[in-house]
Amino acid sequence: MTAPALKRSPGFDAARALGAFLVVSNHTISALLKAYAPGEAQWWPALLIYYVAKLAVPVYVLVSGALLLRRVDDPRKALWRVGRMALSLLAASYVYFLFDAWARWGLWPRMARLDVFVELVWTQGFADSFWYLYFYIGLMLMLPFLQRLAQRLSRRGLGCLTLACLVVDGLWPMLAHYWPGLALPDAFRTPLFTGYLGLFFAGRYLTTGHSPTRGRRAGAAAVLAATLALNVALTWLEAGRVAPGERYLFMDDRYAPSLTIMLGAMALFSLLSPLRPGRVASRILGELGACSFGVYLLQELFILQTRERLFAPLRASMPDLAAWLVWAAAVYALAVAIVFVTRRLPVARRLL
Repeated sequence: MTAPALKRSPGFDAARALGAFLVVSNHTISALLKAYAPGEAQWWPALLIYYVAKLAVPVYVLVSGALLLRRVDDPRKALWRVGRMALSLLAASYVYFLFDAWARWGLWPRMARLDVFVELVWTQGFADSFWYLYFYIGLMLMLPFLQRLAQRLSRRGLGCLTLACLVVDGLWPMLAHYWPGLALPDAFRTPLFTGYLGLFFAGRYLTTGHSPTRGRRAGAAAVLAATLALNVALTWLEAGRVAPGERYLFMDDRYAPSLTIMLGAMALFSLLSPLRPGRVASRILGELGACSFGVYLLQELFILQTRERLFAPLRASMPDLAAWLVWAAAVYALAVAIVFVTRRLPVARRLL
């Protein structure tokens, strides 16, 4: 879900490809997780998968920061990126609009109601996952200023900015959740220190000035395992603190990721970004990475169409988690196949 046609590397392509599958996983495992009561045997692995999937968007933001903050672009190029992403949003939204019209009212004359279409794009969006496109367009509008800030900061400065964002928008809300007296005053504002902006700068920080040694890889793997375990443990604790049926997934805030999710994403990115596989594997990762944005755009439509047609029969004939895995893999493979073919068209290639 980074801007299409940026400079590629096998590690970044691996992050993109995995991120696309995690997006599919996030939107499929949630249906299974909510079917279990906290503490049931299958709830635990489903919850772990759920939090692994939550790393998808933060990893995409890290890749974007690593690629876009290494240089200073002309403002016109940033506006070109905004326009390109806006066209992608409109094109994908119109696909969902047409499908919704076909399913509910019939294509004609609904497909010609562009006033309705534009109003819905502006006010609510056509897919739950499209929030990222709106966020990314806003990020691209700020990019010329963010690039100049990144160029002025030393690596230590990038690290301090990242740390401030992690503390203010990641750690502090978690502490205030358990100790409400620590909540910051309503009038207190630190708009620069947001979680996703911290991840954006962290992408640059993590790919600058150090080599991926065995010790660093082991440390990243340990951080990833520890944060996932902490996510599961805190969710179990929360499930015991609230009444049955109340929201216990308090860390599931896609607009402001918790500290554990941000740290887990940074650890996963640190493991993937230095990858240098062989020629064949690099080519495969390159194709999967190139398809990741299109997979993100289409996956929710495919999930809706296969939930009852594929997942329900699978679940009736095999264990739930096995049925989920087959379902998620099928959605991902179908989306990759369609995007791979569609990207051969020059116009579509510019949007995907």
